[in-house]
Amino acid sequence: GASCFPFASEGIRAIYELEPEDVKHDVSAISERIHPEDVKVFTDSLKNALESKAEWNCDFRVQLPIKGTRWLRGSATLETDKDESILGYGYIKDITEEKEADQKLKERNNLFTKLSEQAPGFLYLHKVDAKENVSFPFVSDGIREVLEIEPGVLRNSIKPLLKLVHRDDVHRVMKSISWSVKTQQEWSCEFRVELPRKGLRWVRGKANPELEEDGSVLSSGFLSDITREKSISELNDLLRKQFESVLDNVPNLIFVKDLDGKYLMANKATREFFGLSKDEIIGKKDVDLGVPQQQAKGYHAADVKVARTGETLFIPEIKSSDASGNEVFHQTIKVPFQQVGSDEPAVLAVVTDISQRKQKELQLNETLDIVGDQNKRLLNFAHIVSHNLRNHAGNISMLLSLFDVEESEEEKEELMGYLKTASERLNVSIEDLNEIIDQQYKTEKDLKELKPAEMIQKVKEILISDILSYNIEFEENIDEGLTIEYNPAYLESITLNLISNAIKYRDPDKKPKVKIAVYEKNGHPYLEVSDNGLGIDLERHGDKLFGMYKTFHGNENSKGIGLFITKNQIESLGGSIKVDSTPGKGTTFKIRLK
Repeated sequence: GASCFPFASEGIRAIYELEPEDVKHDVSAISERIHPEDVKVFTDSLKNALESKAEWNCDFRVQLPIKGTRWLRGSATLETDKDESILGYGYIKDITEEKEADQKLKERNNLFTKLSEQAPGFLYLHKVDAKENVSFPFVSDGIREVLEIEPGVLRNSIKPLLKLVHRDDVHRVMKSISWSVKTQQEWSCEFRVELPRKGLRWVRGKANPELEEDGSVLSSGFLSDITREKSISELNDLLRKQFESVLDNVPNLIFVKDLDGKYLMANKATREFFGLSKDEIIGKKDVDLGVPQQQAKGYHAADVKVARTGETLFIPEIKSSDASGNEVFHQTIKVPFQQVGSDEPAVLAVVTDISQRKQKELQLNETLDIVGDQNKRLLNFAHIVSHNLRNHAGNISMLLSLFDVEESEEEKEELMGYLKTASERLNVSIEDLNEIIDQQYKTEKDLKELKPAEMIQKVKEILISDILSYNIEFEENIDEGLTIEYNPAYLESITLNLISNAIKYRDPDKKPKVKIAVYEKNGHPYLEVSDNGLGIDLERHGDKLFGMYKTFHGNENSKGIGLFITKNQIESLGGSIKVDSTPGKGTTFKIRLK
């Protein structure tokens, strides 16, 4: 018979884009909008329901003028009326979004199925709907290996999984899942499970939640067994702690830096050197730890070179300062290194404190310098003995030989006079040598604060007879208030030698004039003594000026040891002496006292 809708609510406008009146007497308007591919499904389901007097249920598509293709779901309870007609009470609703979501889920399940065949552990989809009902639309077969349960067990509940979680971890796991669903943030958790066959195991879970259009949260994730990884990690942690303990008990500074110059590891000796804790060093660069910028730049350049060339670098000596400001010397070995886990290039440095060895080297060098200086002095004295005392000894020996064979008393008396003269000359030479030895080896550290003006006045008083006899004119230029820390005997000897030389080698054709200047320049005290005397031909005698027994003017009072002694005294206290002279015009001695 004919079909009609005695009653249709206004919702028909949204479902079929028809008015209630359009279907009140004829259902053809609805039938015409059923998708051609679903007409048979629709009619067969209705026929079966009519024949069996059972509830009618059917999902089908319609093609609407405005909305296009939509999915509908119909449901109705059928009753037989008094006139034997069939009356149905039911509803029809739009389930397009639900169908599309199911389709996406099927596609995702297919993808997950393919992925799960390759991935370790098992993959899953975890769904929490708007009413907070939990289900697992998809669970891969890998769950059998990881949790020893079937995939379908979790389809409508998470409880079977939670029953396997170690009791000490249950609360943490549930809290982390709830937080991930609520915030739609990645879920990541490591926890223990207790399995029927394998016993206690470690698993790691990760999932990415997404908010669906229906308000549910769908999380795609995986769960894998990490028991072996955990065991290795725990063993590595133990080995790392033991290794760190070893490193912390060696005196060497041992550390690792990346190519940005940041510290990745620093042992106890390194931390103590900088006076910082581990947290204050790790992640910092050298400049952050107080290393001078230029020095830090050099360290970084060396590290980059080692990392790029792959070659070990040995640095025999580096001078730096520790946390207390003490100067230290280090010997460094830099080795190419790879960061654990990332294989990123880094540099391992082993630094050895060689300060004590360096101090001994410096002491040894000082000793060698002293020995070398003493050797030079010994050679000089050997030269003096061979070239001077030998003449005296030979002369005396010859006179004694003549005295033994001479018979004349008169001749013997004359020879005795010659012997006396030779003996006196030998004594003078020996006294000169003693004076040199005394000046060279007596203490050079007897330093006192001296006023140059007072010292010059004292020297002038010593030479007063010569100054008055030769009418010497003095011109003095001494910095006011200047004091010098110096050996008093040395300063007196130096000043006395230079002023007495200026008087001794005066020009008889000129009025003698001596200029004296004492001043400070660049932190060093200077003494200058100038005269207008005979001068010295430096081209001829410059290299012999400060030699032993060197004289240049034939003065009978000249011994040739004054400038030799003066130079030794000045240099023994770290000073230097220079001379500028022109024959016939005069001489200037410029002394840097120390």
